[in-house]
Amino acid sequence: MRVANRPPVAQAVVVRVMLVAVVAAVLAAPAAAADLDPGALVLRQADVPSGFRIDAADSGLRANATELMSEPRLRTLFERWGRVTGYQAEFDRGTASISSRVDVLRSASGARKLLAFVSREIGTSGIKGVRRHATRIGDGGWTYRGRTGRTGFTIVVWIDGRVFGGVAVTDLTSDRALRYARVQQRRMAAAPR
Repeated sequence: MRVANRPPVAQAVVVRVMLVAVVAAVLAAPAAAADLDPGALVLRQADVPSGFRIDAADSGLRANATELMSEPRLRTLFERWGRVTGYQAEFDRGTASISSRVDVLRSASGARKLLAFVSREIGTSGIKGVRRHATRIGDGGWTYRGRTGRTGFTIVVWIDGRVFGGVAVTDLTSDRALRYARVQQRRMAAAPR
């Protein structure tokens, strides 16, 4: 690449500086995403009703490598979406449960793609009678309501910038699921970007 009106030595310096800037920009995206602590964005013990206890086995960091061990088909999708990391907190009380999840991506575009993927997956899950409604949380999303046998469930999924959020409840009302999703959204919106 020849830079107009510059001698060859100056041109080489400009090209090197531009290359360094491009490499720094590529490396800065994951570093900036890593600064966002996904564990600080999910529901906490104080957010859920008394009697619910954290399920340590189903809660914690959801790094890409860990997620790919159980779902290898996601490798290409994670790369396409620019998924950096995630976190899940699971609370149980008898048959009732509250699940809170975030996935941090490099861009809002990646978060939108993940939201679309989750929507397709729920739509093709084979669970009959699932109803979907638009949800005005963050930058928008969906609420799904349905039943499996005697158990009612609600799943709320949405995005806020480059963060995907999800709250799922069983044996609790849809209103409570939306309330918990709003609590989580406040944390997501307050997080440094």
